This record gives sequence, structure tokens and C-alpha cells, in this order.
Amino acid sequence: MKVALTQSAGRLAELEPMLKERGFEVCRFPLVETSTIENADLQPLFSCPWWLFTSVAAVKALVGLKADFSNRRLGAVGGATAKALQEAGGKLGLVSPRADAASLAEAFIARGEAGPVGLPQGDRALPTLADALACAGYPLVKVTVYRNTSRPWPQGVFPNITVLTSPSAVEALPQEVAERSSLVALGPSTAGALRARGLPHQVANEASVEGVLQAIEQLRQTA
Repeated sequence: MKVALTQSAGRLAELEPMLKERGFEVCRFPLVETSTIENADLQPLFSCPWWLFTSVAAVKALVGLKADFSNRRLGAVGGATAKALQEAGGKLGLVSPRADAASLAEAFIARGEAGPVGLPQGDRALPTLADALACAGYPLVKVTVYRNTSRPWPQGVFPNITVLTSPSAVEALPQEVAERSSLVALGPSTAGALRARGLPHQVANEASVEGVLQAIEQLRQTA
């Protein structure tokens, strides 16, 4: 059974070898490519005691822009983003208990920290984190530091199962592939994008390698 992974390299890094151990054929077709906005102005972020990150791409963009993490308290969505911040020399103050923006917002608000809050983000960032913080009364500084570009799907490739980890990936997924593959969504925002397209799918019970593996195994059993 062939499984297509559409996330960028580094995200859910352990998923591919674990699928292969279970006898799946794995192909990797990242549907979205990220690139740093070289002229992004980071100056507004410097007034913020906290910077909150919802993606590894945002961390990599700030590293490319030579941002200084040393005097900031940093919050991350999930383990992969936290690891990227640590590798960049940042001091982690908060890691969300679940790998989604809503969880990061809940955890940050519960701490009662002072603002303003800096949000380095992509050009297609969902408003989940910003809206939750704004509703809690936090002043925000949002700076777009990277852009997303859709990548083409290889012609004639139709996997049995396709894993999707972001609304941007759902947007880039060709209709023919979507109709001929069982779809697994990572997280509520990705599932919402699939529902908006009217595509049947299975949602991983948690935004983790283990959650995705469980969803894929369930699909194998019902195939």
C-alpha cells in the first residue's frame, strides 16, 4: 500500500521510517514550498517580550534574517518547532501540550504573561492564534517573514493514502488525486480545509506521528 507524505522535510520526521517498518511504500511529495521574505522588517518584533511560533518555517525564516533570539521568551507549537528554536539558540519559555495553534494560545493565556506578543508568521497564516490572543486582550505584533508557494503533483501518481498537514497543502492537492486516495488530516484546520472542499477524510486523533500512524493503520484495515 502506497502512502504519500505531503509535508515539508523535517515535519513528522519519524513518520516515514516508521511507515516503512510497517510495510508501507512511502513517497514524499511536498505540496508547499516556503521561502524567507528577505526584506522583512523585524524591528516591530523587538518591542515584544514574547515571540510565539506556530511553524518550523517561521523559525528558519528568522534564522535566515539573522534575528537575535537571546533576549526573547519563546513559545512553540509542538516538539518540532521547539527543537528548531533550541537549535537556533533560543530560550524556550513555553511549548504547547498539543501541536496546534489553539493549544499554544490556551497555554500562553493561562500564564497571564505581559504583552505585546510577537507573531512571526507566513503569508497564509491562519488567524487561530492571533484571534485567541486578541480576544484575551493581548496587543499583537504580526510580521510576515516567509511565503508559501504551491508545488505541482507528479503526473500519474495516485497513492492509496495521502497525508495532509496544512490547509495550504489541501489547497494545492489536485482534485483527481483527492478523489482516488484516502486522505488523512493532521489537526482541525487541515480537516476544515478538506471539509470546505467536500472531500472525505480521516482526522488523526492527535497531531503527532503516533496519531497519523493510527489513522493510516485504520485505513489499511478497512481497505
